[in-house]
Amino acid sequence: MGKWIIVVSKPELMKEVFQRVDAFQKSEKKAHLRHRRVSNPAFSRSWPPELFGNLAIELFEVMDKASEKSPTFDIFHFAMRYALDVLGLAAFGYNFRGIRKTGSELEKAYHTAVDGMSDMKYVLLPILEEIPGFRRPKLFNRIDYLNDVILDIIKERKQNLKFKKVNSDNDNYDEPGDLLYYMLKAEETQDYLKSRLTSEELLNDMKLFLIGGHNTTAISLAAAIYFLGRNQECQEKAREEAIRIIGDEKKNIIPNSEQIKELKYINMVIKETLRIHPPSPIAVGFRRAQKDTRLGEYAIKNGTILLPHIYASHHSEESWEEPHKFNPERFANEKDTANKYFPFGGGNRICIRMNFSLAEQRVFLTMLVRKYSWKITEPSIHKDELQVETTLFGLADPKNLEVEDIKILTIIAHHV
Repeated sequence: MGKWIIVVSKPELMKEVFQRVDAFQKSEKKAHLRHRRVSNPAFSRSWPPELFGNLAIELFEVMDKASEKSPTFDIFHFAMRYALDVLGLAAFGYNFRGIRKTGSELEKAYHTAVDGMSDMKYVLLPILEEIPGFRRPKLFNRIDYLNDVILDIIKERKQNLKFKKVNSDNDNYDEPGDLLYYMLKAEETQDYLKSRLTSEELLNDMKLFLIGGHNTTAISLAAAIYFLGRNQECQEKAREEAIRIIGDEKKNIIPNSEQIKELKYINMVIKETLRIHPPSPIAVGFRRAQKDTRLGEYAIKNGTILLPHIYASHHSEESWEEPHKFNPERFANEKDTANKYFPFGGGNRICIRMNFSLAEQRVFLTMLVRKYSWKITEPSIHKDELQVETTLFGLADPKNLEVEDIKILTIIAHHV
């Protein structure tokens, strides 16, 4: 007899599923703990705003040139290019140059690999790879190239750290400050020796960070731009806050860490965007009951699979007043929302990239709203709500959020 699959959407039950790791575990617990132990120091650090801001300035230059040719363009496409360049630099110090579309070979390999893995007919019928005419040698060549480049970077970093250790007085080695560096650095300490990852495991972590963080952040940025485009009063409030905190000089300004802490309203905009449009509608990775137990008033049999449904929970009229309305002020008091808000999951398996993604969104949206005003053009399939298509990875990509839908209206001269 098959196992039960239960979709959980009540906030109090979702919180229980996330927190009771003894009763409801995700798969591969031991492997996860080992990887998380090495990754935590890298993700718990503060990321420099310049990482996000410098690439935002580069994207604005490309957007300005695009607006000279047409007053409208695909904002999700631009968000995807920006997010990939940010992740490449943050993961292992590599600029994919997606913003400028100069298209490095590694960028092409990355996109080919992701598109290939998303091809549903091969997911459902993997035997196709064995049939002449259906084989995809170009895809696997690209994947091999992607793996080789990242492995070479890992090997070089390991050698550099050994050099630094042997020549501790040598000042010629600049610390890269990216995810790979801090993961390797953590492994050098006595506490992490047993958790040391192989180069292949580090490679897989780098690819997971890229794939897991690329679409999700791009979706969130595009969704925030959409909601601010539909809600002009909210956009103006966000703009007023950005100008008040980081100034109204004509040049682009990257907010510093202290200024970012003052961005109360923009932070509420981000939270409300993630409530209405969580990038992953269902929490990544199912939970499985480890024994006969109870979840609230419900009896749960051993082996039952539980799927926390973030989207359903965030749109429940029992938990949220006017749940489909974009209202950032509902997050003015975090105590009112703390127990029913799960855009990144929850418990000790909460998304490890959460702080990184939020930092990226705060910097980018602050700089964007200070420089531009925009609205949703008419007519648009997104007039009443953001239309999405769910990808193979369970992500809610904005559907056809193309040139006719998002319009840069004004480059505000005294704000730029």
